[in-house]
Amino acid sequence: MNIKQVSINELKPAPYNPRVSLKPGMPAYERLARSLDEFELVQPIVWNDQTGHVVSGHQRLQILKDRGVSEVDVVVVSLSLEREKALNVTLNNSQVGGDWDPGKLVDLIAELNALPDFDATLTGFDAEDLRDLVLAPDPAFVPSEEEDVCPMVKAILEIPPEQWDDVRPDLDHLISQHALRVHIQEPASRE
Repeated sequence: MNIKQVSINELKPAPYNPRVSLKPGMPAYERLARSLDEFELVQPIVWNDQTGHVVSGHQRLQILKDRGVSEVDVVVVSLSLEREKALNVTLNNSQVGGDWDPGKLVDLIAELNALPDFDATLTGFDAEDLRDLVLAPDPAFVPSEEEDVCPMVKAILEIPPEQWDDVRPDLDHLISQHALRVHIQEPASRE
């Protein structure tokens, strides 16, 4: 891997880049900026020295430009324009990286959330995302006494407590994939 420091002015955003450009104030921009503040640039920008195009890292580059950074470390590739475009899509394609293992993600987020002096939003998930991932109740939620304007299909799923840990990751995945609303009632502890 060839890493070198390049003037930020030499890095031309690829005109064909299919990713949505981020702007200050957008949640994704702010999350990425916070990550750069906390962890610095740990994933270098990929730059093609044959075309001068950024192949990957357009959003990071924009934030660095907005901050007035003049030079940045890049991973240098030397590709034809066609291969550059293929690599751009590959490096930005969520289908290439695979899906989360819901159980492991929930466990990891719960572990980070439980740490006393740690801000789990450093993961890039906001407080609402984190609550949803660990199925924690929303403290601001007040149940409505009125009927739903749009009636929903309601399903009751009963799970024996000893199977909860095995079923929960699949349930979390189902809920997140379909933006479902869920109410969970745990049995009262018996002492």
